[in-house]
Amino acid sequence: MPAAKLDVKLAEQILRQPGRTQMDVVAEHARRGIDIRQNTVSTAIKDGRIKVESKYGLPRYAIPWKLKPEHRHLSPARMLRIQGRYEQGKPIGETLERQRQRWVAGLLIENQVIHYDPDTEEGFWRFPRRDGIDRWYVREPWIDDDGNQIVRPA
Repeated sequence: MPAAKLDVKLAEQILRQPGRTQMDVVAEHARRGIDIRQNTVSTAIKDGRIKVESKYGLPRYAIPWKLKPEHRHLSPARMLRIQGRYEQGKPIGETLERQRQRWVAGLLIENQVIHYDPDTEEGFWRFPRRDGIDRWYVREPWIDDDGNQIVRPA
C-alpha cells in the first residue's frame, strides 16, 4: 500500500454519518489502497484537521452542554463521547478502549466528575463528585450543590 496519507475530506464525510467510527475511516482508506491507523484519524481530529462535532446516537447525558468550537475536540469532550459510545455497545477500537479505561479509572479513583465552563480557556475541569447528585461522569449542570434544580438559561 502507498504511504499513509489521510484524506481529510473523506474522513469528515464518513464521520458525519450516524454510527460511523474512526475504524470505518481506516477501512475505507484500506479499500482505496491507503494504509492508515485509527490513531492517525484520532490525532487529526484532536489537531483540528478533521472537523467533526457529532452527537449522533449519544445519550443526552454524555455531553449535556453546548460546547464552544475551541473546546469540542479537547480530551474530556472526546472521552465523554467515547464513554457514551462504549455504554451503547458501539465499537470504539482497541486504542480508544485503553484510553477510555484509564480515563474512567482515574475519575473513579479520585471520585471526580467533569465540569464544563465555556468562559475559560481550558473549558473542562475535574470536580469532586457530589454524592446523590452527580450520577455519571459529568457534573450535573442543572442541579446545585444542595440537589435543587437550577433554571436553565434561555
